Amino acid sequence: MDKYKLSEFLNDCTRLFEKTNSLYQATVSNPENPSPIVSVYLSEIYTLSEKAKLYLAMNEELAHYEITSLFNFFDKVYFQLKEVIEKRDSNTSWLYSEFENYQDQHVIVERMLKDQIKQLN
Repeated sequence: MDKYKLSEFLNDCTRLFEKTNSLYQATVSNPENPSPIVSVYLSEIYTLSEKAKLYLAMNEELAHYEITSLFNFFDKVYFQLKEVIEKRDSNTSWLYSEFENYQDQHVIVERMLKDQIKQLN
């Protein structure tokens, strides 16, 4: 496995998580009155996820169950974020649960990728 590919993919996953986390925090702090720029942030995290998925498809040797699970959890978070934002829904309990799952899986994938990069050094 190529250390560069692992590092690039780890960076993509980390950037996606950080941007998603920022949008999540902003959304749960004020779900009834989202900022007008929220739709831009939604588009940004969607694009980042598609970039990471494309990178994964082009580098199949990186594919692991943990990583596919990460993207499944992300998709659920994205859907819930979009629902809360579009409907200005103050009930964010589903979003909270989905984000917690995504966050936990991100930690697992991040640790796995960092361990693999260390082994290649």
